Amino acid sequence: MNKIEIEATADTPAVKFYPNQGELEIKGKSISENSVKFYRPLIESVEQYLFKPVSPTLVHIHFDYFNTASAKCVIEILKKLESLPKKGIKVEVNWYYKADVPSSYHAGMDYKSILNLDFKMVKV
Repeated sequence: MNKIEIEATADTPAVKFYPNQGELEIKGKSISENSVKFYRPLIESVEQYLFKPVSPTLVHIHFDYFNTASAKCVIEILKKLESLPKKGIKVEVNWYYKADVPSSYHAGMDYKSILNLDFKMVKV
């Protein structure tokens, strides 16, 4: 499994996925016209990661802003990771939000309520 390092653009977030260390970070704006195309390589890598996961698996999500299509892709990734705790693999999701951006906080709380993962809200 290869690591993924994608630089942020005006429309897409920075993505760092280090499967050998069990770390995933998504940071920045995610407002791409084609979020599915952008996230597809990451989704496929996470699917492969499920065969050889690392405990703990740490996920850090810092969105300045994201659109509905991006939200669907991120939930798809996190839903895949939900299978790991059943195999004894600890998964921690850290959702970073700014106090002055209530939409980010509310989105994180929505994710927290629908996912069966150790999900922490982190104010920055």
